[in-house]
Amino acid sequence: MKNLNPCLNGENIIIPALKNILIVDDNKVNRQILNKILSSQYNIIEAENGEVALSILHQNHENISVVLLDIIMPVLNGYELLKRMHEDIFLSKIPTIVTSGQNSEDAEIKALSLGANDYIIKPYKPEIIKHRVSNTIYLRETSAFINLVQNDSLTSTFSKEYFYMCAAETLQSNPQKQYDLICLDIERFKLVNDMYGIKVGDDLLKHVGKTLISIVNEYGICGRIAADEFICLVPHCEEYQNEYFKNITEMINGFSDTIKINLILRYGIYCIEDRSTPINIMCDRANLAKESIKGKYDTYFAYYDDNIRQKLLDEQMIVSDMKNALIENQFKVYFQPKYDLKTQEIVGAEALVRWIHPTKGFMLPSNFIPIFEKNGFITDLDIYVWDQCCQKIRAWIDMGYTSIPISINVSRADIYNPSIVEILISMIQKYKLSPKNLHLEITETAYTENPEQLIEVVLKLKKIGFIIEMDDFGTGYSSLNMLSELPIDVLKLDMRFIKREEKKNNDRSILSFIISLAKWMDLKVIAEGVETEVQVQLLKALNCEYAQGYYYSKPLPQEQFEQHLLKSHIQVVNKNKKECQHFVKNFKDKKNIMLVLDPDSVDFSRLKKDYKYQFFVEHVHRASDAIDFIIELEEKISVIIVSISKYIRPKQMLQILDVCKKINVTVIVLYDKIYDKKNKILNMDIYDYVERPYDLLQLNLRIQNAIAFAKMKKFEYEKEVNSTIIEMRKRAEHDALTGLLNRAEYEVRIDNFFHNNYNPSGIFVILDIDNFKSINDTYGHVVGDKVLYMVAEMIKHIFPETDIIGRIGGDEFSLFIPYTIPFLQLQEKMIHICKPNNLDVNNITISCSAGVCLTPDYGINRKELYKNADIALLLAKRHGKSKFEIFSQGMKLPTPSSLENKSKYLLTMF
Repeated sequence: MKNLNPCLNGENIIIPALKNILIVDDNKVNRQILNKILSSQYNIIEAENGEVALSILHQNHENISVVLLDIIMPVLNGYELLKRMHEDIFLSKIPTIVTSGQNSEDAEIKALSLGANDYIIKPYKPEIIKHRVSNTIYLRETSAFINLVQNDSLTSTFSKEYFYMCAAETLQSNPQKQYDLICLDIERFKLVNDMYGIKVGDDLLKHVGKTLISIVNEYGICGRIAADEFICLVPHCEEYQNEYFKNITEMINGFSDTIKINLILRYGIYCIEDRSTPINIMCDRANLAKESIKGKYDTYFAYYDDNIRQKLLDEQMIVSDMKNALIENQFKVYFQPKYDLKTQEIVGAEALVRWIHPTKGFMLPSNFIPIFEKNGFITDLDIYVWDQCCQKIRAWIDMGYTSIPISINVSRADIYNPSIVEILISMIQKYKLSPKNLHLEITETAYTENPEQLIEVVLKLKKIGFIIEMDDFGTGYSSLNMLSELPIDVLKLDMRFIKREEKKNNDRSILSFIISLAKWMDLKVIAEGVETEVQVQLLKALNCEYAQGYYYSKPLPQEQFEQHLLKSHIQVVNKNKKECQHFVKNFKDKKNIMLVLDPDSVDFSRLKKDYKYQFFVEHVHRASDAIDFIIELEEKISVIIVSISKYIRPKQMLQILDVCKKINVTVIVLYDKIYDKKNKILNMDIYDYVERPYDLLQLNLRIQNAIAFAKMKKFEYEKEVNSTIIEMRKRAEHDALTGLLNRAEYEVRIDNFFHNNYNPSGIFVILDIDNFKSINDTYGHVVGDKVLYMVAEMIKHIFPETDIIGRIGGDEFSLFIPYTIPFLQLQEKMIHICKPNNLDVNNITISCSAGVCLTPDYGINRKELYKNADIALLLAKRHGKSKFEIFSQGMKLPTPSSLENKSKYLLTMF
């Protein structure tokens, strides 16, 4: 806690609270002497025997910095109190100094064996007492802080930096001994988080860390170097066996009955040869070995060997040759056609790049694109491919070929290029093309990395007239937010997503929902990577419109693709299409259309006369025209009247009904009772039938009911879709356990705040629960989860000013108040939330430590605020639990090395 006093200049200065010392002695005079010696530097709490002391400790253990303990006391003596404290998970962490009149080696040994940190013989020497107390407190706080810096806070293994340091020291100290580095991770770990929540994922990582520590602790070290990636340094083994790693995997799979997934671990081994190689490079080599067996489910481990070394050399070759390859036109553009699933006609193509290397020969993009994405050369290659495509489209047009749009890839690096819009405009101007000739493919991963910039760039490109396609949907963190925020035109479903759904004979709801949602949002859907007839039929059944893949055609070189175009059916603009376009042009600004399909012109004249003041009445003679008009005009059509005729085949009528069902337009059929009684159309699922010659009042009523029915169906559909979107968005944005924002959404909202406010001001707070791991270990994770939920509720109650509150880690919370509040009010809230509180969960009393950072004083974006608040939080923990710190100018953390050196020096004094 903090004491705030006003300065003379009107500002507030923070004075750290005094640390608490508990003096336990049945002799009042002794207590008074110690009080006099220490009260100028500490807050003194007194207890006349061990029982009273135990009660005080249970109530205030978070706030006691050290206990001064006499041995011989009534009720409960000092030895018994030490024993009780040692057995308690919380009290055992409080340092204890025994003050005794017994100048006996046996008494001192017994006290120290029961957990005492120091032993002082009476009578008291003030300066010795002061230094012993000060050093004991400092050692405790320093030890806690070093542990925090050295160990990964979640798994208790070494942090990455500390592992690197310890590994280097181990190799240096043992030059004659051989060592191996073993890197491991959990394949598809994200699936655990997605299916069971972050809490279960965190618990799994803790279990992995605990398992590894138990295995290697006696002869090696281990650390966590990434989300689910661990590294171990162990003595060299001449030959590893699959059985060894299989046993470790089985131990980790014994984590919990909750997870129904069979966890698969892969291990990469680097046998250390050249010790001058930096440790991080050695770890990278072990990681490369691990990555080389991803997807090989019969292989547990791999060595870093010549093959992997060759892969690195190949990568270097690619980097060395890439610029010359571009100059010498070694990169060739291939085209893979896209097909209409209904008509089987070509509707476009995707441009794909291949490298024809002078010595390596044909190279697939998987061999070089990832490297180019890492080194930035992908931007140069993309521009080259765009230019090649524009050049080829212009040539096709000049040769009289039917023009089809070509989809080109826009990489993540291109989005960050400030000249991307100008580059694309200059290309279409150079080749005298329309923006519609190019479809721009972006990936969903570009959205997850920087949604604001991507949206800004896409809006500019769409405004110019480019068609925007979202590529690889379903392979990453597919988001409904992304679909609603990005102004895209086409959604491309990745083949892996299609394959997953193909296997689920009884559950195609996700794929069906995405396709339906895309259509509702007026997005075209292309399934890419289609390889089998089964997949084609599945996509047709789910009303997917377009497809591409090896089932239809592999990617083709330019010359072969041109021949393929000449032999294939292409959706061209024919006479009927022109009529449709003319009709659409005339009615583009009109609504409330009555479309009359009347091949024999039996009813149209009367309908136009009767309804010329209520509708724009339009006549079509052919069923195929009616379908085209319905697709083009959609919601502008209020009702469709079909006059039964021998020229309308039942199959065509079913097509009309299918289209009308998709856009929610009702159909009324006019029929002749005598001549049409055997017509199959009368047995179809049509909204209404009216006998001709029709009664005007009766038909009016039928039309009004049909329009009202369509509106009701549309409202119900939109309501259902909206509620689904709201529910899925809520699940995507909130932590399942606490109901607070999850880390990703919390960061997005803070970033949006800074993006939308020119002169932002606010308060950023990070806090975590003191000793939360002890609660989980003592009471179990069910109680731990209840504690997390209650803490979340407490935060919302104390900070009603904001809804930007998130759970950003296991027991770590953060909140952001998007404006300033009076300093004293902030102090009061922080004291309230940090102080020990009984949450009515198993009678557990918990406290919190917190760090605070103010904007714009010490941060003008989320990353700066988090960094500074985190520094304040760690400093608060150094001052003891149940504390908070507010970041101020010059506030820094001591380095782990300086803390460790000082700790070693102090230890030599005892």
